[in-house]
Parts: sequence; C-alpha cells; structure tokens
Amino acid sequence: MPKVPDAERVDSLSLTEVPPWVNHYDIKIVKGAPRAYTKSNHADSVTLQWMKDKPNRPLDYLSLASMCDAFFPRIYVRREKVVPIGTVSLTVYFHSDTEALEKHNNHHVLGHTRAQNFNNGFYDQTGEIWSADGSLLATTTQLVYYKE
Repeated sequence: MPKVPDAERVDSLSLTEVPPWVNHYDIKIVKGAPRAYTKSNHADSVTLQWMKDKPNRPLDYLSLASMCDAFFPRIYVRREKVVPIGTVSLTVYFHSDTEALEKHNNHHVLGHTRAQNFNNGFYDQTGEIWSADGSLLATTTQLVYYKE
C-alpha cells in the first residue's frame, strides 16, 4: 500500500464544474488532481485518492467495482483540455472476501492508479483499491479512448 496521510487528514474534493458521477463519491486527492479542473501540474499520470460512496454506505462488491472506475481520466491528469473519452475495456479483480468488506464497513478506501502509455487516442490504466488497514481489496485494468 502506498504511504499516504490518513483520510481524515486530507480535504475532500470541492469542484463545481465536474461530471455528475463525481458527486456520488467523497473523493480526497492526495496526489494527481485532474489538471483539466484544477490547473495543477504533474510529472506523471499517478493519482492517489481516498474515496467512499456518497451518501455513505457499507462497502460491498458492487460499490468496490464502481470505485475501480471512480478515477478522473488519466488524460485529464496529464492535460488541461477536457476531451471526450470512453472506456473500451474494464476488468476488475477482487482480492477480498465478504468478511473483509464487512470489516471495512463504510470507511474510505485508497485508490492508486496510473497510465503507462498514451498513444494514437488510447491510454491504458491500472489501479488498486486498498483498505485503510493496508489490505488489497481489488485491482483494475482499463483501456480508454480519448479524442485528439
């Protein structure tokens, strides 16, 4: 698990001009805020963010799968311009059982994602979802189209 401040020590994201899906999560970005909305600058496409459902509810497999896709597009982390994007493929691997999810309850999870390559209007993305106690809950891979 990446070393990051506890979720309670990170401010929640407060942006007004974002896609509607963002409002379904309490997102606390530690690293890799989207340049497209924040004008921040990053040397890479890595994002580390605490997140949980809004409204708050206990973590289950549906919620966990959804959080695997609750990252701002990597192209928005690298560039300021918002361009149309679309997921081509999304795979989620669960690494936790029901007991671990029940133990987690409704606390924030840590999402860690990155892209390895942007080329010809596509990028790949990999990510992990971690519990606050350092348990790997899920991993994800995606291929995403973006319009140049």
